[in-house]
Amino acid sequence: MIPFDPLTAGTLLVLAASGKSFCQMPHPAKINVIPKTQRVKYDYSQSFDQLQKHEVDTINPYGYDNITHTNGFMSGNIQIKSEVKLDHKAYPQYGAYCVWYDEINITIEIDPTIVIAREVAADPCMGKAVKTHELKHVKVDRLIVNKYAKTMGKKLYDGLKQRGFMAGPIRAEYVSQTAERMRETVGQLLELEYKKMEIERAESQQRVDSLGEYQSVQDKCEAFNTLGDKATGASRQ
Repeated sequence: MIPFDPLTAGTLLVLAASGKSFCQMPHPAKINVIPKTQRVKYDYSQSFDQLQKHEVDTINPYGYDNITHTNGFMSGNIQIKSEVKLDHKAYPQYGAYCVWYDEINITIEIDPTIVIAREVAADPCMGKAVKTHELKHVKVDRLIVNKYAKTMGKKLYDGLKQRGFMAGPIRAEYVSQTAERMRETVGQLLELEYKKMEIERAESQQRVDSLGEYQSVQDKCEAFNTLGDKATGASRQ
């Protein structure tokens, strides 16, 4: 049990009872969500055989009697970075602190790279067809990032409002612990939204990798055939 000075403890009990009036935020917390997308990079350095060694997360739309291969893929994760700025006010006469969210900055960023086998890229028809397909994956990611940039700030605001944008009055020895919890809460709320975003992203990307889309890529360049009678698929990673 932590020993309390009777007078200080009594004072804190009174302050806690009227915490909302005692601790006042100088201004509402600022929540900024910034979507970022880097310019698409292209990698034609790998051979066709090298590309087959990459693991891709596409659910193959072909039947089990087809042997498929990868002509290219879009590589790139959506990253979320957060910066939480807290502020506080001390009341030395009471041994108390008020701590609040001052500003929260969130960046949602994609850095896409389109990888196409050099043999495929060298073919004017198939190189263009695969590139066009992979750019559809990039477009999906950009739409997802823009969508969640609009909704994530509101979700974070609602989650923090439920718990309070401010903590206090707090005894001095608990300030660091409370501040850390406030930062962790932001991270937990963002992680939940990130998981939702990843599910929606996977579903949206899978719609791009439909059987009809793959067949369309093949039909555009019927003369191109890297591995005899094997089916061609353009996948993402």
